[in-house]
Amino acid sequence: MKKIIFSDIDRTLAIQGVISEENKESIKEYISNGNQFVLVSGRVIDYTSNISKKISASNYVICTNGGIVYDYLDNKVIYKETIPFGIVEILYNISTKYDARMIFGGIKTTYTNKIKYPNKETLISKITTDIYDNNPVTQITISHKSIDIIRKIIDEVEKISEIKILNRHRSLYDKTFNDNGNFWIDIASVNVSKGKAIIKLLEYLNLELKDSVRIGDDLNDLPMFLDEGVNVAVENAIPDLKDKADFVTKSCIDNGVAYAISKILNNEL
Repeated sequence: MKKIIFSDIDRTLAIQGVISEENKESIKEYISNGNQFVLVSGRVIDYTSNISKKISASNYVICTNGGIVYDYLDNKVIYKETIPFGIVEILYNISTKYDARMIFGGIKTTYTNKIKYPNKETLISKITTDIYDNNPVTQITISHKSIDIIRKIIDEVEKISEIKILNRHRSLYDKTFNDNGNFWIDIASVNVSKGKAIIKLLEYLNLELKDSVRIGDDLNDLPMFLDEGVNVAVENAIPDLKDKADFVTKSCIDNGVAYAISKILNNEL
C-alpha cells in the first residue's frame, strides 16, 4: 500500500471549502492504517492548516503552491523559498499602479493593500522590512475585477526573472471556464513548485517517492505529477493534468478523493 497521499484542496478534495463526509471518512480510514494524508495547496499557511486540522489529516502541510512546507503541530518551517524583499516591493508598486488587490500570507495572518475579509486580513500601506523579516513571503497573489488589467499586470510580472506565475484564474487559459469577475495570479520564486516541496517533505519524513500518491485538478498541480509513485487526476481536472495522470478518479463533486483512497486501500493503485 502507498504510504502517503498528497492532495490539492480546491476542486479536488473540497467544493467551495466544503469537504464531504465521505472524503473525511476515507481519509480517516487511510490514516488509521498508519499512513499520511498531506494537503498541498495554493492557499496560505493558516487556511491550509485549519482545513488539515478539521479533517484530522497530517500535521504537515504544503502551502502557497509549494513555497513552504510547514509543521503546524510544532510550529516549524521545514522548507521555504521566499520572494526577495526588493521584488515584493516591485509587486506592491505594480499593484498600486493598477489599483489591484495584493495579498501574501504570514504564519498567523494575511497581509493586503485592500481589505476584503476584515477579520482575517491585516492592512498594509507599504512593504516594510519588519513585516518581511517576520513572515515567510513565499507567494503573492494579485487580483482585479478586470481581465484586461490582469493581463497588463501579467505582462509586467513576466519581465521579472527572479519570479514566475505559478497559477492563474482558469478563465485566463481556459476559454470554456466561466469568469466570476475576480481575476487573479499567484506569483512565487522561480524555484517554487508543488513537486519540489513534495520531494523535500518526503526526504524529511524518510519516505520514497514511489510510495506516494498525488491528487490534483488544475494547472498548479502539474509539477507534482512526478515520474514515480501514482499521479491521480479528478474527473473535473484540466485536460493536461488528465493526460499526465496514471489514474483518473471520479470528480470532486462525486467524492473522487474517497474513490481513489478505496483503490489505494485495496492495493489497486
